[in-house]
Amino acid sequence: MERGPVLKRHLAVVAISSWSLFACAPIGAQIGGSMRFDTAVFLEDSAATSANVSAGDLDGDGHMDLVLVKGRHWPLVDIVLLGDGQGGFEAPYSVGPHPDRSYSGVLVDLDRDGDLDVVVSNDQPDPKIVHLNDGTGRFTLGSSFGQPEWSTRHVSVADFDRDSVPDVVLANRYGDEAGPSFICFGDGAGGFDAPCVGFAQGSATTITPADINGDEAPDLVAPHRDGGQSYVYLNDGSGGFNELRPFGPPNAAIRSAKAGDFNGDGFLDLAVIDETTGPALLMGAEDGSFASAVALGDATATPYAIEVADLDQDGSPDIIIGHVEYRPIAYLNDGDGAFMAVPFGDDEGVAYGFAVADFDEDGLLDIAMARSDARNVLYFGSRAAPPNP
Repeated sequence: MERGPVLKRHLAVVAISSWSLFACAPIGAQIGGSMRFDTAVFLEDSAATSANVSAGDLDGDGHMDLVLVKGRHWPLVDIVLLGDGQGGFEAPYSVGPHPDRSYSGVLVDLDRDGDLDVVVSNDQPDPKIVHLNDGTGRFTLGSSFGQPEWSTRHVSVADFDRDSVPDVVLANRYGDEAGPSFICFGDGAGGFDAPCVGFAQGSATTITPADINGDEAPDLVAPHRDGGQSYVYLNDGSGGFNELRPFGPPNAAIRSAKAGDFNGDGFLDLAVIDETTGPALLMGAEDGSFASAVALGDATATPYAIEVADLDQDGSPDIIIGHVEYRPIAYLNDGDGAFMAVPFGDDEGVAYGFAVADFDEDGLLDIAMARSDARNVLYFGSRAAPPNP
């Protein structure tokens, strides 16, 4: 497909001002905040079963680009959108030659040639694959990893055995059954060694690397998706994960957990989205344990996507939560673990993933959102006007 300019289509978004929508937000949450996301551009002309969006400079021109991963249970082609640095994008083109059942696409330099490749997780019966970047944002099909029959949802990438080579962890979902998720160790040439190593028994849709115990080796935060106990698997420093610590209730339905020091005490906390009980915070302690969950936001809305980023660039991590047919909300952190809720966008479709970057290069962070049953969209950040004296 020939690449050409895409017109920027801006959608005016009216901010919600009703406190009643957030009456269940007890962690100091208020309506307001120093950031707004009231201007948006749709990334495509029609809706699809999109599942993930990732941001990075794919073609080396200094501007942020996007990879939209699609399919889930129904094969679709993943696409690239090259950014122009002003919030616009060139015409989309395919990452790879074949449609597949994708859930996530992680951007990382696997073959160590200085550009970003794409690691794609696919649901069964599709192989999990690597697309290698030629340096211009065009990709060739690389290796596969894991087993096609695995019910993989998301993948995450980190150096688990500290050999300076990226490894990948695959979150596999089993429903009411128990089964393993796996780590595949990188070979340094753009692929992964076989066989992969099972390390968990449960049912997961995401597994997040984070150095929970502060030993400079990434641990694994594995929430249970389908009514079971969630665990942090502690890294022994060489990619072994035999020590584990529970977090959250024993009957969790957590889609995803993200780590950050939300109250500024020097210990990592967890922000989680449980499909049955809503979003919550679990504060971390010095011994690596976590306190009981404290609700964040409106428990009547079903959360489906979460990201952590310093949206207002004040040095403390903020939280973005997307929902099922409900407006997304940015929770701006005051640095002590109190949050101000900033709703934005519309209530269409199901939010599946976020990517945060400065796409229009105005010095403020923007939010790209992948959703199913609604068009994927990019929201531009702006500073909120100060209150009248």
